[in-house]
Amino acid sequence: MAVHLRFLSLTVTTAEAESTYRFDKPATVITGPIGTGKSSLLMLLKHVVGGNAMLTPAVRENVLSVQAEIAVGTERTVVKRAIDGDTTDRVDLLDPDTLTLRSSLPTRTTPGENTVSDHLLDALGFPREQVAARRDGVSRPQNLTFNDLYAYVYMQAREIDRQVVGHLDSYFDPKRKELFRLMFALTNSTLMELKRDASALADELKSKTSEHKSVDAFLLASDPRSDDELRAELTELRDTLQRAESTLSALRFELSEQSAADTALREELQYAIQIARRAEEEVVAARELVDARQAVVAQVQLDVSRLNRSATAIDRLAPFQFVLCPRCMQSLTGRHIAEDHCVVCLQPDPVGADIDPAAIEETRAVLHQQLEDAQHIEQSDIAHLQAAHQQAQQASFVVASLRRELDTQSRDVVAPRFDAIADASSRVATLKASIDAVTQLRESWARVRAIEAKIREIKRTRRQINKEIKDMSEQLAARQATVIAELSTEFGNLLRSWNLPWVNTAVIDSDSYLPMVNGQPLESQQASGGGIATSINVAYSLTLLAFGLDHPDVLVPSLLIIDSPRKAFGNNESDRQRATQIYSRFRTLADAYGERLQLIIADNDPPPISSDSFGKVEFTYENPMVPGVHHPGPDHVVRLEDGADS
Repeated sequence: MAVHLRFLSLTVTTAEAESTYRFDKPATVITGPIGTGKSSLLMLLKHVVGGNAMLTPAVRENVLSVQAEIAVGTERTVVKRAIDGDTTDRVDLLDPDTLTLRSSLPTRTTPGENTVSDHLLDALGFPREQVAARRDGVSRPQNLTFNDLYAYVYMQAREIDRQVVGHLDSYFDPKRKELFRLMFALTNSTLMELKRDASALADELKSKTSEHKSVDAFLLASDPRSDDELRAELTELRDTLQRAESTLSALRFELSEQSAADTALREELQYAIQIARRAEEEVVAARELVDARQAVVAQVQLDVSRLNRSATAIDRLAPFQFVLCPRCMQSLTGRHIAEDHCVVCLQPDPVGADIDPAAIEETRAVLHQQLEDAQHIEQSDIAHLQAAHQQAQQASFVVASLRRELDTQSRDVVAPRFDAIADASSRVATLKASIDAVTQLRESWARVRAIEAKIREIKRTRRQINKEIKDMSEQLAARQATVIAELSTEFGNLLRSWNLPWVNTAVIDSDSYLPMVNGQPLESQQASGGGIATSINVAYSLTLLAFGLDHPDVLVPSLLIIDSPRKAFGNNESDRQRATQIYSRFRTLADAYGERLQLIIADNDPPPISSDSFGKVEFTYENPMVPGVHHPGPDHVVRLEDGADS
């Protein structure tokens, strides 16, 4: 039987007021002039269960939140969702009796959390599956969500005469087909998983084939040699490398033997270098000492010269009595000068001992003795410097001689071996580079073989999976033929019962699961008028609904929401008759199945027929759907179907 899904009520809350709309009867007809909120109410039903609904500015600007009491399977709960803000991406589940919060679920996939879609599908008992959808040529498994299933529930006004369950949306169409198969038990989890595996293998095979072509093209462009030729060349290169490395090892051994013979000479040279270095250091130290001695001699000579000049000045100037300044020639007699002070410099006259000639001579003798001593030491230091310099020259000569001897020996014995070693090393390096290049090419060939093996494995696995898909599909084919035949019969009978003169044949296509009238799809019927396309679309959805209610193994939702079934109908007699026939079918279903189904229909005009099974919600410009908000009137109406999906 159909999975039980039913809206019991919808509460719309604004800042000024709150209104609750109930859906107690098997069928509820929502009527009112254009722009009073009929379609918006249906969109709010979709919004409150986590769907992407198209909402008018009046709803977005005024409605704060909506909550609906729903029956899903055997569960009765209240769902609540904000219209705008951060919380609009979550749906709150409330206790239906106390309205306390049970849980808050995201509308989109969130790591570590079940979504509202997961909860509703589980409550319905509808399998949570993935479809092997493809986008941009790549397989990307997509979850089948409650929002996807809702496409079979909700016939929007702007789509009712244009497409069937979103079949013109190339991205959604694979989901539509898989949902149909799941609802009518034309597939199962195992078959769907096999199809996803087959799709993934197709992508992997395409990728590996492309990779194989790229590597193969690279090999052909970079080197024409085959893998067998490269393998033979690699063997030859390795043999040659082994011989070259043996030659290099022998040369290095000979060089090490010769190096041992040179060790004593090198040690002697090293010792001579150390002696020469110390001799140079001795020369530097001796030179610095000589410079110091010369400075001392010069200082003593200056002291002697200064003493001589002072004694001469005293001897010559002492007898004179200065009456004029010897510098500026001014008279000195007019000044008051203290006794025992110099009339020129005004300093105290020296005592006799300071200018004693004997003391001066004694000082002169001391200075001369110091000068002789300093000059004697200076000569000794100069002699030491000359000796150190001679030793340094001798040490340098020894070093030069040993170097010439070592250079001669290296030139005649070691250098040729070094040249041979360099040539052998270069040969070894060249061979190794060649081996690396060939190895890389062989690795590319190995990669080609690995890719080829992977391609064979993928093809083998793909053949097995395709066989399993074929076998399982054949097992389900009999059921599909029966189901499609029964659906086609009921669909054709329903259309013909509406006395549509243009209907010759009406079936459900076994490949697309879409209605085919006179062998043509829905879009081909649009040229005959929107009313014809609408009739086909409504008949198709009603057929699926009734079939699900009659068959216990079918998972069609028991809810159908239809927005504007008379949207494209005219006012002539045949159009009115057709509208009456459609509503008669609504009444028949409502009377026959009662609470087992729910129809919610939005229409501009009241139903052309009456029934106790019909509930009623009526809007006017004075009492629109959005409570507490003044409606500006029919001149300011914005039709919801003229907008875009939000």
